[in-house]
Amino acid sequence: MYDQFIHAIKVGALAMIAGATLAQAATVNVTPGMDLPTVVSANPAGTTFVFAPGQYRMTAPIYAKNGDVFTGSATCAPPTTPCTAILNGSRLLTTFEHSGGYYYAVNQTQENPTYITTTNCEAQYPGCFYSEDLFFDGVPLVHVTSLSKVTTGTWYFDYSTHTIYFSENPAGHTVETSLALAAFVSDGINDVTIKGLTIEKFAAPATLGAVGIQSNPSSTSGINWTITGNEFLLNHGDGIRINFGSQILNNYIHNNGNLGIGGGTGESTPSNILIQGNEVAYNNYAGVKDDYGAGGVKVNLTNGLTFRNNYVHDNLATGFHADTNNINLLVDGNTVTNNTEQGLFVELSYATIFRNNVASGNGYIYPNGTNWLYGAQIMSSNSENVQAYCNSLQVSAAGGNGLSIVAQVRAPGYISSNDYFHHNNVVFAGNSGWTGAGNSDSSETNFNSLNKFDYNMYHTPGEPRNMYAWNHAMSEFPALQADGQETHGTADTNYTATIPTVQITAPADEATVSGTTDVQGTVQDSTNTISKVELYVDSTLIATDASLVPTGAVGGVAFSIPLSISTIATGSHVIMATAFDSDGINACYAVTLNVQ
Repeated sequence: MYDQFIHAIKVGALAMIAGATLAQAATVNVTPGMDLPTVVSANPAGTTFVFAPGQYRMTAPIYAKNGDVFTGSATCAPPTTPCTAILNGSRLLTTFEHSGGYYYAVNQTQENPTYITTTNCEAQYPGCFYSEDLFFDGVPLVHVTSLSKVTTGTWYFDYSTHTIYFSENPAGHTVETSLALAAFVSDGINDVTIKGLTIEKFAAPATLGAVGIQSNPSSTSGINWTITGNEFLLNHGDGIRINFGSQILNNYIHNNGNLGIGGGTGESTPSNILIQGNEVAYNNYAGVKDDYGAGGVKVNLTNGLTFRNNYVHDNLATGFHADTNNINLLVDGNTVTNNTEQGLFVELSYATIFRNNVASGNGYIYPNGTNWLYGAQIMSSNSENVQAYCNSLQVSAAGGNGLSIVAQVRAPGYISSNDYFHHNNVVFAGNSGWTGAGNSDSSETNFNSLNKFDYNMYHTPGEPRNMYAWNHAMSEFPALQADGQETHGTADTNYTATIPTVQITAPADEATVSGTTDVQGTVQDSTNTISKVELYVDSTLIATDASLVPTGAVGGVAFSIPLSISTIATGSHVIMATAFDSDGINACYAVTLNVQ
């Protein structure tokens, strides 16, 4: 049957167009048991490979061709509906010996490269730098670095004797070890689509991914990959690595060893990267240190990346981290919760916007004052022109911080300046947590005059409290205002009150508008009446809709406010809708419109 399958591909239809003979790409049905790299290699560029449900155990990566499409035949929408075509990079172990309290499997010759060292590993995960994992009923054991350290829940790979050791009795259990380096290699291949697949248990080294291995980022090679509607799990390094033109859409990316999504582009050319609608959760099981780069998502060296409407939660490190020379970054409409380090974090970068995000419970492992201003819900470090507005934040009673801007001694040229955090709601669920700015770089003498907090609302169990960081001191809110910050900000004890949820539904973000446009949206408050919605253009109040009372009352309410475009200068403008409730709390939502 396999020979017939190859023959059918080789005799695909040909068409004559303008005197040129072009091979028509085929649609190939793939079933478990086929050698996937060989099947792909035997077909022309632009082939669509349709995967029947089942397990595809792989020993080597697929080298796609330009324009190839890889799709599951069964409809799926993870995590609600799993993808049943499963690309599995592990080997099933079935033969074991037992001696000295250890079970072991011999003839394990796999040894993929490593790009980090044990110094990049958390102390309790000393073997995080190795690429191979051992799975016991689908759960990764902790990789240790000597046989003497093997106990329940750990394993050791003696690469010199090709032997795997562990202590659990394998009888009646499924034991697998990761083998293949990756599912797909993107180096040199453009315009590939991957959708509707489960991709799991690949031995991708830390700093590489199960999809998207690229020797070096390039604006012409390995570009324009669309990865949509897949599930990525239990891959040792990253689930996905990005490059120019990456479209990472609506995937469930969880329980990977290092990062859910990682990578960057390395050039000043616009990146055209969109990461949208993904759930990124429970990553970094291998135990890579956060200060090296671990957790949910980490990007670097990008220009114009958009990170929108993602759900990033419960990662063992930072939720979203833009580190080093990112520019024109938009982080919009995400929900980022319960990550052990920072929620949304930009570092050594430029021109970033955080807006319309919900960030809560991040940094909870750090009780009050134990991690300086790190562990914040939104944080800027040695970055310029960072704005954070229209975000709803909550600091856990267990730990973490609110909004923070910091400056530290870093590489020359990286300073904190022109950062402006405004129109955010920050709720402190208990008496733990700080918010504000801190400067430990004595050379940055203008730090306090170059950065600004204003129009933010702080809700705490008890005011006053020395929780506001500014000018090398922790102070109460009035002292912060006396220092020239939060001139229009407020601090109250309504920490149990609900915060309105407002959204602009039309025009869409980045839409081009002219004439008169109705700004439409919805506003909701689960316990309070909505009193009005105000519309701002670049922080200037333009119109008010107070007709929501009493028809709005509690619950969801629609609003529509006419906006006369003729009164606004041509160019790009921020349109902000602010809703007010009966508790005196307001919240906003913003889009950018291009005015003609």
